[in-house]
Amino acid sequence: MNKNVVNRNQFNEDLELLNDYPFQKLNNLLKGIQIPKNKIALILSIGEPQHKPPKFIKEIINRNYMKWSKYPPTLGMEQLNIASINWLKRRFNLTKDMVNHKDHIVQLAGTREGLFNIALALNPKTKNNLKPAILIPDPFYQVYAGASRISGADPIFVSSLKENNFIPAFSQVDKKTLSRTSIIYVCSPSNPEGVSLKLKDWKDLIFLARSNNATLIVDECYTDIYSSLAPMGVLEACEKLNTTISNIVSFHSLSKRSNVPGFRSGFAVGDKNILKNFKKLRHYCAGQQPIPIQEAATALWNDDIHAEKNRQKYKKKFQIAKSIFKNNYGYYMPDGGFYLWLNVGNGEEITKELWNKKGIKVMPGSYLSRLESSKAYIRVALVGSIKETNSALKNIYNLLNNYSK
Repeated sequence: MNKNVVNRNQFNEDLELLNDYPFQKLNNLLKGIQIPKNKIALILSIGEPQHKPPKFIKEIINRNYMKWSKYPPTLGMEQLNIASINWLKRRFNLTKDMVNHKDHIVQLAGTREGLFNIALALNPKTKNNLKPAILIPDPFYQVYAGASRISGADPIFVSSLKENNFIPAFSQVDKKTLSRTSIIYVCSPSNPEGVSLKLKDWKDLIFLARSNNATLIVDECYTDIYSSLAPMGVLEACEKLNTTISNIVSFHSLSKRSNVPGFRSGFAVGDKNILKNFKKLRHYCAGQQPIPIQEAATALWNDDIHAEKNRQKYKKKFQIAKSIFKNNYGYYMPDGGFYLWLNVGNGEEITKELWNKKGIKVMPGSYLSRLESSKAYIRVALVGSIKETNSALKNIYNLLNNYSK
């Protein structure tokens, strides 16, 4: 008997619905391509912040050394929930009673875990006697699509086109699909375009979700990185629109704001009835941040100074990008986040050229999207130092100029 034969009954067949993750596809694309011997590889393909984390967290973690021996509370420490709520109120100018730390928040082991698991908690087996649908912006974060498929829904990709300022046209989805829509995912500022929803956009999207009895899931992990105006959040929009937060859950993370992606620290905030069911699922399947990490996370949410310093570094890097690219290759100043979304003609070919000739790794736009137009783009993450960014962007610009000749 061949011991290597796979028994199809040994795993969930729905796993076959999951596409290769973008970084797997990128590794396959670049397999066998060597970078120049005189170059040090610069990884700009992944949104992993390289700025140094605040020094004060080291002392906090060390001080809480003995707490590594304790199981962390599943729903998060009270003081961390309070700190998170207080940050929301400062950042988005929320009134005192809009959200509270007892009913409206749950801590997560990173927002990726939460954004995936909430679909498992909320997606029904049928909606209006039909297979449920989940609306996803395109380009999109792969977790949204994976969560849709594993939870038993049809992922419906809604185009975010340049002519619409890269805002997904959810309202153009046909009525039959909307009638079976259970969840709408949206990212603001968006990944990779860096566009944030404005008050009218929020108003239309909130109305669309509620009128179709769908839950609006808002990924706001880039909301504290911006060059000019602070992006408006969905809770802030609810405040301005004088409406409740029913049918809404928003996700926030320390990874980008505080340069601690290794913490796996984030939270979900919103409709208390939705969170009640989400918490029920998490008691069974989701781990929580260790207590020393929660202690440090509390201090990070309580401190805005380090976040401002971090923001200024990204602002300087975008100014460098503007001075190099000007209006070429579709460059524009994004509302938030730390990506460039550049139109280079052929994203895969330019990705291979940059790796082979410059030792710079970027992400082809087609690996983040189903849109035909995205094949022309690359995503560049400005996560390195200012010096590295300046050098990398000049090399990218020079290669593009020479490639097009």
